[in-house]
Amino acid sequence: MGRYIVPALLCVAGMGFAHAQSALQPIAEVNLFRREPVTLGQIKARISAIEKEMGKKLSTAERRQFMDSLIDEKLFAQAAEKAGIQVTDAEVNQYFNGMLSQQIGRAVTEAEFANYVKEKQNISLDQFMKQQNGMTMAEYKKFLKTQVSTQRYVAQKKADEFRNLKGPEDSQIRSYYELNKQAFFRPDTVKLFLISVPKGSGPAAAKAKAQEFVKKLKSSGVKATADIKSKANGAQAGYSAGEIYLGKTAVTATQLGLTMEALLEIFGMGVGAVSDVNETANDYQCFIVLKKEEAKILTLSDLVEPDKTVSLYEFIKNLLTSQIQQKALEDAIREVSAELRKSGTYKVFLADAELGKVLDW
Repeated sequence: MGRYIVPALLCVAGMGFAHAQSALQPIAEVNLFRREPVTLGQIKARISAIEKEMGKKLSTAERRQFMDSLIDEKLFAQAAEKAGIQVTDAEVNQYFNGMLSQQIGRAVTEAEFANYVKEKQNISLDQFMKQQNGMTMAEYKKFLKTQVSTQRYVAQKKADEFRNLKGPEDSQIRSYYELNKQAFFRPDTVKLFLISVPKGSGPAAAKAKAQEFVKKLKSSGVKATADIKSKANGAQAGYSAGEIYLGKTAVTATQLGLTMEALLEIFGMGVGAVSDVNETANDYQCFIVLKKEEAKILTLSDLVEPDKTVSLYEFIKNLLTSQIQQKALEDAIREVSAELRKSGTYKVFLADAELGKVLDW
């Protein structure tokens, strides 16, 4: 049998070489000021990531569009580099942290989000990113860096157009409100002053501390909250305290890890009422009810969030302004892309029919 081993190994090695050769095959080339290939491996990696995120297989025509976007991405990256536009790793991390924060609705660092993912799903942040969009964290940050540099390059090229953008008119703001009025429903809300005492290594002491807070709140009421809150900022305080708003919704109950019945009990308490000590997996909590508001559809003059300063009118104005700016940016990117492609700065090596076959995997 020995005489068959070497040919078999050569066959396996040849298959591996063919695969590598296929992945490294240049499908196109970008050359604004530096020759840079667009390989089949890069195209497959990007399209696989997009298909994973979209949850479906793309058609050959759609894959061609995303291949073209990869060419544009490399053109923009070279154009930004040539123009001296730089994006630091610190800036990329800031954008990345902002995106992570949006996912869980509060400000978090990369390390905090990694702990959150580990706790909830028992996977690493790298694995989480791979599941979400098919890219590792390093790959996604590189992609994000290119996106930021592209936006800055386009903003520089189209500075005059962006400066002359007009915001939404009053009639547009009011029309948007009328058409979307039901979306501005605010459920019954309750404002609590909440105290959390982490169990740490001494759960008995933590519970005793929470019970002391309950006594203090029942004795002095709202007057006690200022002192409790100010002392919570100390490094050795051993607890946190502050105001929170809760909406009477199933989403709120889920976010807090409460049953709907438990949430309704909170809403059944009157203003000034103090809770007993409640135990969770990580801490002991207690609270006093500060304020209650009935459900309503917000008017344009209402505040979007209680205790904040932004009215619904300003909120809609800002929203429409962002939409105008986003559309202007997308239009500008298309225009600059067309300008970059005019000068023979890229080349696709395969004819349409052959390219269609390559993209049909």
